[in-house]
Amino acid sequence: MQIKLVDAGARLRFSRHLVEMHHDRKRVFVDRLGWQLPTCGSWLEVDAFDNDYTVYLIACSPDDDRHVASVRLLPTTRPHMLGTIFSHLPDGGPIVADDVWESSRFTIAPTGMRGSEVMRLSQYLALAHVEFALLNGIGRYVMIGESHRVATVVAMGWRVRPLCLPTDCDGSKVVAMEVSIDEKTLPAMRRRFGIHAPVLEAVPGPTGRHAS
Repeated sequence: MQIKLVDAGARLRFSRHLVEMHHDRKRVFVDRLGWQLPTCGSWLEVDAFDNDYTVYLIACSPDDDRHVASVRLLPTTRPHMLGTIFSHLPDGGPIVADDVWESSRFTIAPTGMRGSEVMRLSQYLALAHVEFALLNGIGRYVMIGESHRVATVVAMGWRVRPLCLPTDCDGSKVVAMEVSIDEKTLPAMRRRFGIHAPVLEAVPGPTGRHAS
């Protein structure tokens, strides 16, 4: 499986996949989880952090090339969720640095996939995070998640550092966390998952570099 890397310069090329992604985000976060989020025409979930600085990692079905999973990445030097809406979560305040990006809106399309299929997609997206990071000088990702999902993030092989204690948010306990990446992260995760080839498609990233 190859993960599509969609930055501002690739929006037109992957326009269909982006529409499918925003539709699945609406189905998951608004329709199923009941989050109070802005929608476009009542069928797409899009917010202020979907902008020209956003990079998407998108996994598609090998059968029909439809969106099946995705995640949104933003540099912390631009407005992002932990720096604005959830700035109260990290102890000591939000982390803002050139080598720190935020990962958010992890989405699995609601298609009734088995748990093993969801886990495999999660592994591919985790590897795509690392490959993108190594290509673009990123040493850390920050993210927000329900506290009971921290164990799943750790199981991916990430080095995780909580940035706060579990905090109430709209009836759920959430936690901000940071994951660190270095040159040892990618080979270790590839061994863990049994996925030894690069997973990012060979398209330009936001810094002009290429996945390979």
